[in-house]
Amino acid sequence: MGPELLLLLLPLAACMGIFWIILRFSSARITNQHRILAERFDLEFSQLPATMGGFVRPEPTVYGAYRGREISFSAPGKGLKGSRQIESLLKLELRDRRLKVQMAPTGLLGGLRQRDSGGLSRWKSGDEGFDRAVDVRTSHGEVLNGVLTEERRTWLADRFKRSKASLYVGDGTIAYAKLGLIGDEATRLQFEEMVEFLCDFAESLEG
Repeated sequence: MGPELLLLLLPLAACMGIFWIILRFSSARITNQHRILAERFDLEFSQLPATMGGFVRPEPTVYGAYRGREISFSAPGKGLKGSRQIESLLKLELRDRRLKVQMAPTGLLGGLRQRDSGGLSRWKSGDEGFDRAVDVRTSHGEVLNGVLTEERRTWLADRFKRSKASLYVGDGTIAYAKLGLIGDEATRLQFEEMVEFLCDFAESLEG
């Protein structure tokens, strides 16, 4: 190996080493937050081992039962609408399989998320603050009128204004997706709050 080639390879090796350290640190933070979630809700924690010398690190999964219903946290591993934007996904079991609802922030991102709403019409609650913040698609507006109380509308509107998230109800599942990974305490606490909110919401729908 000539000295010229060595001079070229050394910076590349240094860059790869720095990237590996950053990747390992980021993965450790995400793993730690998911372990805390597992402990908080008494759920199972699972994570496949890293491969390719540590450059490929699968995201952890947390799953089990909480408040009498199946629940899971995961990062599906595909970007939003074919992009590179990875989402964290919270899923809860819903025993009423008839209801179909999609919620997303109003605006361009919300429109992208609503492209697969299956032709569902936009529903408005009559609450101007909520309707400005949240784009709701459903054919069961009368059901939502009964369960989306003023307190819940205010809570949801605040969350949708502050985050790039979406909420889907259908086929026996409630799924909350938020752009990015659960890699810090603030994001984890947001998901913990969402778990309690969605469990209360599911109980109202089933009641």
